[in-house]
Formats: sequence, C-alpha cells, structure tokens
Amino acid sequence: MFKLLKNAQVYAPENLGKKDILLWEDRVIKIGEGLTLPRGFEGEETDMSGKVIIPGIVDSHVHITGGGGEGGFTTRTSEITFEEIAEAGVTTLVGVLGTDGYARRVEDVLVKCMALREEGFDCYFLTGSYTHPITTMRGSVAEDIIFNEYCLGTGEVAHCDHRGSMLTFEEFSRIAADTRNGARLAGLKGVLNIHLGNYPNPSDYFIRLCEEDITFRPLIVPTHITRKDYVFDSCMKFLEYGGQVDITAGGDGDASQHSYGSVEGLEIIYKKYGSLDRVSMTSDGNGSAPIWDELGNMIGMGKGSCKVLLADLKKAADRGVVPFEEVLKTMTTTPAAAYGLKNSAGRIVENGTANFAVLDADLTLARTILNGKTVWEKGKGVVR
Repeated sequence: MFKLLKNAQVYAPENLGKKDILLWEDRVIKIGEGLTLPRGFEGEETDMSGKVIIPGIVDSHVHITGGGGEGGFTTRTSEITFEEIAEAGVTTLVGVLGTDGYARRVEDVLVKCMALREEGFDCYFLTGSYTHPITTMRGSVAEDIIFNEYCLGTGEVAHCDHRGSMLTFEEFSRIAADTRNGARLAGLKGVLNIHLGNYPNPSDYFIRLCEEDITFRPLIVPTHITRKDYVFDSCMKFLEYGGQVDITAGGDGDASQHSYGSVEGLEIIYKKYGSLDRVSMTSDGNGSAPIWDELGNMIGMGKGSCKVLLADLKKAADRGVVPFEEVLKTMTTTPAAAYGLKNSAGRIVENGTANFAVLDADLTLARTILNGKTVWEKGKGVVR
C-alpha cells in the first residue's frame, strides 16, 4: 500500500526543508513537494505538519543480550526488548557482548541479532569480548567474521580498564590484524570496537599501530571517550591523526571527577574543528552502568538505554552550539560509515528503506517507523 507523509521538516540527515515523502510498502519512492497518492491505488495520507522526520537512529553499540555482572550474578542485565529499541527511535543496531565473555557467549548475541532481524530491525553484531583470549564462536576472530554475514568485526575489547586483560601491544595488534584479515576476506570494512577505561594515554596503542601500518586506521573505533578528560585528550590525538572516535550518549559529566558530558564532548570537538566528521555517538544500551569505589569495588549500578541518543540530540539542539544536522550525523550516517553498512541505514533517500524517527516540534519522539510501518507511537507504545 502507498503511504504519503505530508508537510514534514525532513533531515536526511541534511536539512531538506519541508517535504512530502511517498512510500510503497517498506521503500521510499519519492521525496518532494506537492506529492499526491497515485491514482487508482490504495493508499493513506498523513499530515505531518509541525513534525520533524529524521532517519531511524543507527545505534552501533548495544548490549542486545544484556551486560554487566561485575557485582555478581544479580547484576547481570537482561536481553533488550522490541519496545526498548522502538521507543528510542532506533531502527539499525549493532550488538556487542561486553564484560562477561565467560558465562555469556557470542552465539547468544548472534541468535538475538537474528531474532531482532526477524522483528524488522536492521541488526548486526560483533564477535569478541572485553578479555583476552577473545571469546569467539569458531575459535578465531577472522573465522567468525568470514562465516557470518552479519558479523562486522570485533568488540567491544577492553583497553586501559581494570575489567580487561591488560593487553600488551602485541596482543592488541594481533586482535586488530585478525579482525582486518577476516573483514578483507569477507569483503567488509571491518571494525575493532575498543572499550576505554580510566587509564591514561589509551590512544598510544592506536597511533603506534597505525604508524606501523596506516591501513589499520579505519578499523579502530574507541568508545566511552568522555569518561575522563585525559582519556578524551588522548583520543583527540587519534582523531587528529585521521582516526575515528565514539562518544557514549547520556553522560552529564563531572568536573570533580575529570569527566566531560557527552554533549559537551561534541561541543569541544566542533569548536576546535568546525565539524564532527569521524565522530559517532552510541548508547551503550542495555549494558550495565557500574559505579566503583577507589579500589574497583562496585557500589552501585544503572542500566543503559538507547533513549539517551534522542535525548542528547534534543539537549544539543537546546544548547545551540553545534548545528542540528552535525549532531544528527553522529547517530546516523557516521556510525553507518564507520561500520561499513552498504544499505541506506542512517539516511532518508529515494529507493531506500523507510526507517524514520518522527519528532514533535520540541524534538521528543512522536513515532518510530520501521520498514514503512509505525511500530511505536507516543501515548500508545508499541503498535503491532
């Protein structure tokens, strides 16, 4: 059936102005002005005046099978649900295993990935875990990437964190090489997603590896870079070197703890460089958010949510330092490019998939459109 969305402010993520969008089933047929439903065909028209339509969010760091466990078995978070994804305006996501590569398995991430694909989401996953030796399905990173079309790389691997394995440079290099080799053989871009802890100078490994072989540069994606100001400063060296970085959304920052807020991090980068090229934002959704004492004992825990991405988009817009389109790219086209997604993920384009987040004028989520169908609506929740 044809559907016509009329009079919306459209960001594709570029600002297209006020446009109509014509859909056929799950595809975008036409973007333009003064569009009408084709004569003689069944269709429905919806007036989107006052609404903002953006691409469905690309969240490339989600603990789809749950995370945590650092404080014992009761601190493990549960699998993510359809509603938790849909109510965040997310339509594309990448699943990661995380801290526990012992009791949790990459196979579980794969199965959850396939379940989410059956529900309509554009879902992928990474092999591996925090610790070394890396947890895999087939015994090697490269084979996991080669023999599963939805495996895009390795991660998240902990670096400079007390929950990791204190990787030597040689161990780090081997993981990167295995990831790159597997991706090349599979015809993929390849990603090595690096969880950063609180230790200083994390980017030293990244830059050293790239100086030995520059082809590693597009592979490495360090995340959680605003957690400490000195971690952020180190990652800025990698960004200046031509690398890419990822900011975990939802952080408020605390000067007394030497941390930046997530939006603050975007603003610092934008003020310095005039753009957010090669900067992405992700939610760390469904993962644990532990609070530690000075000796590494967990004294509290929260749970990550994919909803922090749209919350930060609104927060950044309210602050007005970074243009709306620049922030939007960090959660649409930039992560799609970083993970080598070859479809229309993160974009609204003709002949692309009709995956949108529809926002009210105040930039809060009004509805999520997945494959051309409204699956979540404000005041109603999940729509089946």
